[in-house]
Amino acid sequence: MGKINLFSNDNVNIILKTAGNACNINCKYCFEQVKDVSKETIKKEELKKVIENISSNTCSVVFHGGEPLIIGIEKFTELLEVIREYYPQKVNVIRIQTNGTLITEEWIDLLFSKYADLNIEIAISLDGTDKMNSLRVDYLEQPTFERVINAYKLLEQANKKAGMLSVISRESLHLVKEYHDLIASIPNVAFVKINALFNVEKNSLTPDSITPIEYAQFVIDFSKYYIESGLYKKIAVEPILSILQNVNGRKSRYCNYSERKCFNYLSVYPDGSMGPCDCLSISEFHIGNLNYLNGISIEDKIVEFLGSDKSEVLKDIMEKCEACDIYEFCKCGCISQRYYFRENEELEKQFCESKHMLKVYFDNYKVSK
Repeated sequence: MGKINLFSNDNVNIILKTAGNACNINCKYCFEQVKDVSKETIKKEELKKVIENISSNTCSVVFHGGEPLIIGIEKFTELLEVIREYYPQKVNVIRIQTNGTLITEEWIDLLFSKYADLNIEIAISLDGTDKMNSLRVDYLEQPTFERVINAYKLLEQANKKAGMLSVISRESLHLVKEYHDLIASIPNVAFVKINALFNVEKNSLTPDSITPIEYAQFVIDFSKYYIESGLYKKIAVEPILSILQNVNGRKSRYCNYSERKCFNYLSVYPDGSMGPCDCLSISEFHIGNLNYLNGISIEDKIVEFLGSDKSEVLKDIMEKCEACDIYEFCKCGCISQRYYFRENEELEKQFCESKHMLKVYFDNYKVSK
């Protein structure tokens, strides 16, 4: 395998910050809320501009937030009309990442009936059981769990599936079986992505966060229930899917375990600001502004940024990995996590140890050739 780069210049994934970081709920760990960004909404002219200025043949669009549905049906319809102009020749995949609390029958009718031709995919943030989801509250400190479960039920009634994105916090570590059983109990879960709460403040993990070793152990423990129950036959779960692909010499598409890194994902905010994957700070890694491209394609702006001194810290992080014996398995991991761990020697060490843990365990599932 060759050297992994921050940008591979193929099929840019547009992360459309539909309403900036505005949201109708107040999750205790939200990394978007600390960003100093506009709470305006993306307008149809801006969406058109970003698609037109992508020079590659195709791109995908993810309506993201904050909470994308907060802009309301009328404005969302305007954006879908723009997408329809470019689908499927230029925009080939459309996704929505939502907290689920605003989903109604009217929204479902809009997304899956009126715009059925767009084949929209949807994923909902749910950290697990009611207890596991306790950091996801509204502005009145009220839990959101039942509202999210209701969203899955409404989608099921419409014969639609939805993905599940979970953040594993310290509250969740001992609830592995309960987490598995919850996933199994929701009949229309399309896929699951298990993320770790790795929030760093003053160079240390926050109290609700978990360590990389704890995260790896959670994934391993979950996989035992997942495989034993046969749930793996019905629902793909990341990072388990990508880990198994990599140990068996197949290519993952999940950025944490693939060659597609931060700058293949373009975060676009309502004021036109552009940055890489939204896990990185828009102020530290500001690529440019959509409104001041002056005839330069977005890909060229990315390449220009990656040629500047501002990107050196990310390149240095990746270069540390090149001599590692599991480089082809780990593929440098999540660069944003490595970036925020970079000045804490123990967290850096644990990050790499956790990848070795996962490889050693899942090597047991290599398929004989």
